[in-house]
Amino acid sequence: MQLVSIIIVNYNGQKWLKKCLDSLLAQTYKNFEIIFVDNNSKDDSLDFIEKNYKDKRIRVIKSDENLGFAGGNNIGIKEAKGEYIYLLNNDTWVEKNYIINFITTFDEIPNLGCAQSKILLMDTPEKIDSAGSFWTKSTFLYHYGFFKNTNDKKYNVNYKVFSTKGASVIYRKDILDKVGLFDDKFWCYYEETDLNHRLWLAGYESWYYPGAICYHANGGTSLTFDNETIQFHNFKNKIRSFLKNFELTTLIWVMPMHLIIISFLGTTWALQGKFKYTQALANAIMWNISVLGETYNLRQKIQKQRKFKDKEIFNMVEKNPRLSYYKALFTDLKQYED
Repeated sequence: MQLVSIIIVNYNGQKWLKKCLDSLLAQTYKNFEIIFVDNNSKDDSLDFIEKNYKDKRIRVIKSDENLGFAGGNNIGIKEAKGEYIYLLNNDTWVEKNYIINFITTFDEIPNLGCAQSKILLMDTPEKIDSAGSFWTKSTFLYHYGFFKNTNDKKYNVNYKVFSTKGASVIYRKDILDKVGLFDDKFWCYYEETDLNHRLWLAGYESWYYPGAICYHANGGTSLTFDNETIQFHNFKNKIRSFLKNFELTTLIWVMPMHLIIISFLGTTWALQGKFKYTQALANAIMWNISVLGETYNLRQKIQKQRKFKDKEIFNMVEKNPRLSYYKALFTDLKQYED
């Protein structure tokens, strides 16, 4: 029975922890460890763990600063002893067969590097939070299935996806050792997509797997961040990911397309008086200019691992939604952040 390492990154999430941890400790699969990484919380999270879960296979790692989703999970992955790495948000709970069902993905799907479970909305569990994400010609992800009915047949089959949602995802540890962990500079947002992209480039596949089910509060921690902070990290990380991962022939159309769209967004926000949002976009571009040398060096390493051409990846995991999707996306970006 393989050892599974479950990593939970926490920041001021004490109110979510009991339901999350209790659901893990009730699992039918017993060979697992929980690595609880606290990102310098200011609430009673650590006291709560010490009081209620001491000696219950939970290993606590305390960070002296908030390293975000990327840095926090990287700490946990480096400490993990398991053959499989499960990332689970603190604002979730999982069904009792979650681990055993999830681990079977690697038996069922050849060449699998990463899989996402079905993620349902905690407050409205008949609705889907995430069923994986596809690449689109717009350069924005198509977050498939959001708020759709969980019983719909098309969300109850396995399929390839460009990106998985980090709220409930599984990786093989040996593959992460080959392709690398999250980009520490990302802090939060788009970090799982960047890692998924690198997995695809290295010849491994990402899948949506509805046999494992997770319930998610959808932004329990991130809702404490202001929207301009979210958009700064969201867009700075996308641009850096594009520059690292895409072939030059793809960048020729991806970067202009993306910059045109975010320029339109920035102008719209300015006309609406949302100058902080517009400034966040400008700051995202300037940040990437300031780290171009570092990004180029990372690009050189990533491209050496390439097994699939961009067109081959697009043929497998591109799906373009209706225009109504983009209307929802651009009018409520906080809800649909990557």
